[in-house]
Amino acid sequence: MASVIQIKRSSGNTAPTTAQLAEAEMAYTQDASNDGVSAKLYIESVDSGSNPVIHVVGGKYYTDEVDAATNSNTASTIVKRDASGNFSAGTVTADVTGDVTGNVTGDLTGNADTATALETARNIAGVSFDGTADISVGIDNLSDVTITSPASGQSLVYNGTAWVNATDEDNLVNNDTDDLSEGSSNLYYTNARVDAYLSGGTGIDFASGVIDLADTAVSAGSYGSTTAIPVITVDAQGRITSASTAAIATSFDIAADSGTADTVAGGETLTIAGTANEIQTTVTNNQVQVGLVANPTVSGNLTVSGNLTVSGSTTQVDTTNLSVNDPLFALATGNNASDAIDIGFYGLYDTSGSQDLYTGLFRDASDGKWRLFKDTQTQPTTTVDTSASGYAVATLVAALEGNVTGNVTGDLTGDVTGTVSSIANHDTDALSEGSTNLYFTDTRVGTFLSGGTSKTINNATIDGGTF
Repeated sequence: MASVIQIKRSSGNTAPTTAQLAEAEMAYTQDASNDGVSAKLYIESVDSGSNPVIHVVGGKYYTDEVDAATNSNTASTIVKRDASGNFSAGTVTADVTGDVTGNVTGDLTGNADTATALETARNIAGVSFDGTADISVGIDNLSDVTITSPASGQSLVYNGTAWVNATDEDNLVNNDTDDLSEGSSNLYYTNARVDAYLSGGTGIDFASGVIDLADTAVSAGSYGSTTAIPVITVDAQGRITSASTAAIATSFDIAADSGTADTVAGGETLTIAGTANEIQTTVTNNQVQVGLVANPTVSGNLTVSGNLTVSGSTTQVDTTNLSVNDPLFALATGNNASDAIDIGFYGLYDTSGSQDLYTGLFRDASDGKWRLFKDTQTQPTTTVDTSASGYAVATLVAALEGNVTGNVTGDLTGDVTGTVSSIANHDTDALSEGSTNLYFTDTRVGTFLSGGTSKTINNATIDGGTF
């Protein structure tokens, strides 16, 4: 049977202590909160003094390090060579032995910095140089230079074949501009020339070699303040020829439809305030925005001169009296595609103080009949639940005019004009006695049978017995 190695585990990234593991027992920190970034595998062992120690032997942390190895110059990443055995790096600090081939960029630290001599000496202008000491290269060491007794400060020129002594035919080394005649472009300085150049009303004075700006009518000083702005005049040469100040307004007046006009002085804050539950104001980046609050309340009368459109699921009117100028009001205006909702109105009442009841009049969409109802405990929605608890037919007290068709249930009070097509659901107890069709009574029968004379009713003989 295969052996099973059980490894203790932790969802964190902290290494186990020796007290948490036994010798040769392993543990794994999953580092769950960081998706295993620092997950490692540990095993408890002993050191040379038989003391328990914890060794790191592997885990996702190290496999991620190996998987991330690259030949590019990436910080904190293991280096691996590319297919050509090369890799990129920044600064490599090491002792370099053997031959260095190829291009070397950057600084080489190590033995190259402490070398005192070149491995093979090289000649510079015919002088051997091995790096152990400075060398001197004279003009005579230059193979293509032909000179004769070079002097201090002397120059060499190339004659097309070799470098030779430069001859100072004009002896310019010892000359200055006084030895040169004036050309036609680079003219020498003279006071007359400068004076002529500066003349011509530019506002610049020249006298005895001193250049000065001519004074203007402006007095020296500072112009302008927090309550005044400078007013200046500038001439064609850009000089300020006059300067003064002009006062600026430091206050302004505000007014409204009501209240008292006020003056806002400089430094004061102008506040645009809203009205609680009606208007709100917000200031952002020198802009004041005025608008209605989310659910405004108008404390006074509100008159809308145009049409009022209310979009929402509920329109609630909490008034004592509602006055509507329209003689007819429309219900169920959106019910033009089907006949699925009841049409009418209802009201709320409570006869016990603890149970809401509803009454109203509606056209039942299920059969198209109008129904007057009361006492239902279920508030109507798009339909009236006629099977709801407490639902009952309400009583209508009115004078009815016209034909009454169908069965009449309940009591009809008031005057009924027209023709009742059927009273099949009533009996004589619901009808008052007329003058011709009289109701049966013992008195009437007794009176009818008095006098000892036998009477026959419906072919039956009445003999005075008990009935």
